[in-house]
Amino acid sequence: MPKDCMVSSGEALAALPTAVFVERWRIITGEPPAVLLSSRAAMLALLVDSVPLPPLLPPVPTWDRLAPGDRTDR
Repeated sequence: MPKDCMVSSGEALAALPTAVFVERWRIITGEPPAVLLSSRAAMLALLVDSVPLPPLLPPVPTWDRLAPGDRTDR
């Protein structure tokens, strides 16, 4: 791969046109950003930090998910 084609994600984010960044922000959040910071990476970090973490629920084993009539007789 040519060296000029290899860019970091931060450089790619900075090279993204403002209109495209705002459009993609709107796709993620449902609204445009209230302010545009000088660093788009900082904006994304704030967005990630502001999203609440969902509760961690342990997986339910398959045999516990079966309805009483779904079990097979042996």
